[in-house]
Amino acid sequence: MHSDIEEIKQQKEYQVATEIAADVENYYHVKFPQQEIAYIAMHLLGTKLLSQTKSQVDHVINDEILHLVHFVLEKIEEQLELGIQNDQELILGLSLHLKPAVNRIKFGMNIRNPMLQDIKNNYPLAYEAGIIAGIAVKEYTGIEMDENEIGYLALHFGAAIERKKLQSGPKRCLVVCASGLGTAQLIFYRLKSYFGHNLEVVGTTEYYKLNQMNLNGIDFIVSSIPIQESFHIPVIEVNAVLKEQDLKSIEKFIVNQNTRQPILSYFHKDLTFLKEKLATQEKALEFLNDVLLDKGLVDDTFLEAIYEREKVAPTAFGNLVAIPHPITPKTKKTFVVVCTLVKPIIWSETPVQIIFLLCVKKDSQEDLQEMYDLLGKFIENKAMVQNILKAKTYEDFIHVIRE
Repeated sequence: MHSDIEEIKQQKEYQVATEIAADVENYYHVKFPQQEIAYIAMHLLGTKLLSQTKSQVDHVINDEILHLVHFVLEKIEEQLELGIQNDQELILGLSLHLKPAVNRIKFGMNIRNPMLQDIKNNYPLAYEAGIIAGIAVKEYTGIEMDENEIGYLALHFGAAIERKKLQSGPKRCLVVCASGLGTAQLIFYRLKSYFGHNLEVVGTTEYYKLNQMNLNGIDFIVSSIPIQESFHIPVIEVNAVLKEQDLKSIEKFIVNQNTRQPILSYFHKDLTFLKEKLATQEKALEFLNDVLLDKGLVDDTFLEAIYEREKVAPTAFGNLVAIPHPITPKTKKTFVVVCTLVKPIIWSETPVQIIFLLCVKKDSQEDLQEMYDLLGKFIENKAMVQNILKAKTYEDFIHVIRE
């Protein structure tokens, strides 16, 4: 840490940090140690680093911390597949955060995170990424991060997830017709007129030239004729003169991206248990585990993996909702077991009356953002929770989900 501070002290931001610390010291009658002034300077440096050269960034971030950050992001990608591992702003932010955080934990400088509950409630997927990051940091350094530190990491992941949404951009399609350009051009201009900036129509081609085309970056093909060959790209077949139903089919594909599983398909009647009389967290988890064992959906390592995740941080997120799940994926498909209770139970000091046992399939290619968004709504919406607790049948429950 001493050598790091010496490097930071050479930067003009350290002088600014010293002045900031002096003002705070005078106001609150406290004394800042040198390490804290360096910590302030690091964040001042971080505000401009994205526009700096690699050599300038290296003054603050060394290879060791970068290796740790990439290790953490690889672990998150393995389990959640968020597609954020190459986000340079995230890499920089994590590097700036982890370098002092690791030293802080080494020296027992525990900090409180006043935003922790809000982070859990509003960004459950980002918080889960924080949990995985904490486990990865421990694996790499031997240093254990508590919930407060994990919550701060989650803020970085939440910002990266939102950036990814903004960068997704419009879908790109290629128009194919049998021969000649007349039909293809008609479809081309009709699509541009109807979808505007929501769809990028990159060009047109005759069917016989399709195998010569570079299809990299093409999300789907719009074709006025059947295409038998597989180009590993979805094909939407339309009429030569586009009808309303053709446009709606393309619109549905763009909106749903043809990859997300319908949200209701994660819930099943035989995995929904309403108004159960279970007195403790242990009995509830044993009950749900026994159900899944009987159905052959999990093996005998499942319950242990649930408790292993609970040890890192409790999954009772407030508003009577808990979302337990194994610390690593254990099932062959993704689904949610639902259990509501007649009376609340205490779950790691928090009352819980609705349990969503989340099971994500191994090597999942699914986008679980929508699932976490939905479960996040339960955490923050008291009316929705009360409506779920009133549900007496699976149909009642699904009606609330649809709402």
